[in-house]
Amino acid sequence: MGASKRFVAAAAVLLLVFSAGFVLAKGLDRTSSSSSAQRQADRYRQVLADLEHDYYKPVDAAKLGQAGITALLASLHDPYTVYFSPQQARQFGQELSGTYSGIGIAVAPKAGRLTVTRVFPDSPAAQAKIVPGEVIVSVDGVSTAGQSESTTVARIAGPAGSTVRLQLRRPAASRPIDLTLKRRSISLPLTTSRLLRDHGRKVGYVALSSFSQGAGQRVRQAIAGLQRRGAQSLVFDLRDNGGGLVSEAGSVASDFLPAGKTVATMQGLHSARDVVKTSGGPATTLPLVVLVNGNTASASEIVTGALQDYRRATIIGTKTFGKGVVQTLLPLSGGAELKITIASYRTPLGRDINHKGFEPSIVVAQHAGASPDPVLARALRFIATGR
Repeated sequence: MGASKRFVAAAAVLLLVFSAGFVLAKGLDRTSSSSSAQRQADRYRQVLADLEHDYYKPVDAAKLGQAGITALLASLHDPYTVYFSPQQARQFGQELSGTYSGIGIAVAPKAGRLTVTRVFPDSPAAQAKIVPGEVIVSVDGVSTAGQSESTTVARIAGPAGSTVRLQLRRPAASRPIDLTLKRRSISLPLTTSRLLRDHGRKVGYVALSSFSQGAGQRVRQAIAGLQRRGAQSLVFDLRDNGGGLVSEAGSVASDFLPAGKTVATMQGLHSARDVVKTSGGPATTLPLVVLVNGNTASASEIVTGALQDYRRATIIGTKTFGKGVVQTLLPLSGGAELKITIASYRTPLGRDINHKGFEPSIVVAQHAGASPDPVLARALRFIATGR
């Protein structure tokens, strides 16, 4: 990745694992370490060597080494700082590009359980009739309890054509069900858009699924198409969007705000202060409503916070996830990577939303599968009446 690294600032886990939202990292120095850190590393290597040489049974030094890394990171109590095996690192890179090999679902932790939040059309998961709200109990016979989201998601993803066994708990079912699905290449639908007609008004609707590469441009294109069709107001749906590239958060914010506006300010102990600003001209100045929920996280929250601080949009839905930190990927030997939290961020008005989230201006709860969509219906009512 060279001298500049990519930051991660997301939180909810897609399948896909967007536990990240990336920005270009500046000022990270990996060439030096403290004498204390060096002593601990030397001691750890000696313990591994002694076990391999003197333990009364054969030991797998590589397995012990990874277990040590896992325990080391767990001691930080930071769910966003994780070790990626070479396979997980490749998978994560694919997700940021908008394509990956898997079954086509998005997931997020809810009440300590890994829960399906979205099923992509025509995917293996859709064909198996998996729906939002279902809990993933195990993957290939391994319980998800106590496992990090990144680890579980990496197990579900895999080479196209291979299979994965899931055990799911459905809300209405008395016992878990078992499914075997064949993975395939999934191209993520970044945006969906349509023109709605309500109370004599034309309302443009744009939903963004993640902040992977090209998100800002895709949102801009969707807005342009809706304005050509006569849209008088816009609804921007960030529900269940777990984040992605911080650079794309800046790009998406630029679709709604004038150039030169601060979107977020990031600062860490070992990283230079970095300010994300809008660029270019806004794609639209139409009245704007943003829809959010508890899975609206990270890069999604960066955009939501900027639009709320500048009073550019009315926020409707439920409180957002509350991830106010950013990460970067650091390469390790053999193709592995360390995703490490390096900074926190603040909104344009200096708000810290970590573990807090954003409170919508209008609170509307939504249950999985609810039809018609009560949050969208409330947004349309607000657009029509102003309240």
